Amino acid sequence: MKLSFPHGRLKTLWAEAVQQWPIAVRPMNGRSSPGFWLIGGHGIFLMHNGAKPKGGPTLAYATECDPCLMQFQEWLCVKRAVFGNGGMEFVEAVMIGTAVDAGCDIEIMLDRDSMTVALIEGGKAGIRWQSSRSNLALDRYY
Repeated sequence: MKLSFPHGRLKTLWAEAVQQWPIAVRPMNGRSSPGFWLIGGHGIFLMHNGAKPKGGPTLAYATECDPCLMQFQEWLCVKRAVFGNGGMEFVEAVMIGTAVDAGCDIEIMLDRDSMTVALIEGGKAGIRWQSSRSNLALDRYY
């Protein structure tokens, strides 16, 4: 399943993340480096792992699974196809930072065992990062 995140959403998320990481980095599954969580919960979204700002963190929803813009059944089917009842994956900070600096959107491809993040520029995939899926259950940080 492919999920897309427009540059504007990433830029807002990145700006908040770089302000919050110096305050604290919330670890997940032994990872304590700055980064982002791809979360399947109420929709599918990216959220930074820095300190939670007042009013709650910025969420960057996937275009294909945005409960603010889609009917309940529509986004719920996508979320369940990717994460079942819920889950999360870790996305390295360099992936989002590179996209923001380059003015690019990103696409995240999720297969059963792998996750690929690609920068999208001019409608074409450029730089790609691939990692194994961790298939983490939602935890207390969400």
